[in-house]
Amino acid sequence: MDDRFIKYTKLSIIIFLLFLAVPVTFSLVFGVFYGFSGLISSRPVDVIFEIFIISLPAIIFCTAFTIFFARTKYHPSKIVRVISYTVFIICIASCIFFLVTDLLYYFHVHRKDIENYQCFEIWFLAGNIGTIFTIGLLQAFTTQKEKDWMERAKEKNISNT
Repeated sequence: MDDRFIKYTKLSIIIFLLFLAVPVTFSLVFGVFYGFSGLISSRPVDVIFEIFIISLPAIIFCTAFTIFFARTKYHPSKIVRVISYTVFIICIASCIFFLVTDLLYYFHVHRKDIENYQCFEIWFLAGNIGTIFTIGLLQAFTTQKEKDWMERAKEKNISNT
């Protein structure tokens, strides 16, 4: 009985410390960031942060399209592969184009609000998300149904017999 008592006591202490550690960790992280922001607050750091924020949507979508581009290689339907490759190449090129134009606009005009940048326009964001969703649906509907664990277990039992 002592063995179970010690085991459950350790478990409850670990759970308690976990719940205690989460707010303490968050407060420490925020405190460290607040302290560093006072130390490194300067014009070059502000410019780097602004460039990062401006380029973030284009980088995220370009990365997503690149990942899906690489995964399309294994799709069984050749027509869907060609359509997917074409759409992904167009989308990657448009993301790079809008990233470059936004960065040029930033260095020429140097506006700090994001409403003047094309990567933050609703048509750009919604269009990219819609494209990812549409191509994902197209690829999902043209692949074979994946077998669940029960069907695999039945096949395994049949092959063993």
